Order: sequence, then C-alpha cells, then structure tokens
Amino acid sequence: MSVKEYYGDQITVSFDLDRCVHAAVCVRSNHDVFDTKRRPWVLPDAGDADQIAEIIRRCPSGALHYQYTDPSRPEEQGRIPANVRTADGEPIWIEGNVVISHNGNLMPETRASLCGCGKTGNRPYCDASGPCTEWREHPH
Repeated sequence: MSVKEYYGDQITVSFDLDRCVHAAVCVRSNHDVFDTKRRPWVLPDAGDADQIAEIIRRCPSGALHYQYTDPSRPEEQGRIPANVRTADGEPIWIEGNVVISHNGNLMPETRASLCGCGKTGNRPYCDASGPCTEWREHPH
C-alpha cells in the first residue's frame, strides 16, 4: 500500500492511493484542505481539525484516515453497528468497526469499498478499474 501522511498542528491525515476510488467527497467538501491540483494536495492546517475529521469520516473507500496530534483526543471510530450497502454496478460499501480477512491477513477497518465485480487490481478493495463503475456517475 502506498500510504502518505500529511502532518498538521492539530491533525495528521493519511491517504492510501491504492484504496482511493475517487469519489471526491474530500475535494467537494473543503477545497482549501483537499486540492488534487496542488502539491501537497492535503494541507491539514488550512482548515479546522474537527471539520477535517468529519470530512474524512465520509470518505467511502477508507483511503483517508486521521489522527489528532493531541493524544487526549479520541481516535477515529467506526460506526456501530456496521453498515454494508450493495447495489448492482457498485462496490460493496462498508462503514463500521469490522475486520476484513483476505488471504490470511486480518485488516481492521472503519470504512472500505470492497470490489464487487472481481476485476480490481487491489483485492479485496475496489480500485474503480473494473466494469462496475456506474456509481461514479452519481456518487453517494
């Protein structure tokens, strides 16, 4: 996995390009913090840490995560109970505290988009490269 971290005074944002399905929730929510035309594309100090955390919790693929720099602040938590959404032409969307088992690896998750068509290059996660990308026309 290609995880990159972006450090701010109050929050650190981590991004896993291999998990991103380009739903663009982050960019549409706060262009000052998330701008794919800029390098670095994430500027954690350009916004309020709590608002950034809220945006990241809406990232459907789990490509974005956060950690507050203040150790007394809570860690990112998944939804309880977990929610799994499926529809034709879409990934399997998971929100919640779950553990995904793949080839003997146990991966704790708070959000994930799992491949529903079997054509991903990043199993078990969707990488939006397969034929089931109709959801991108009307993202959640």
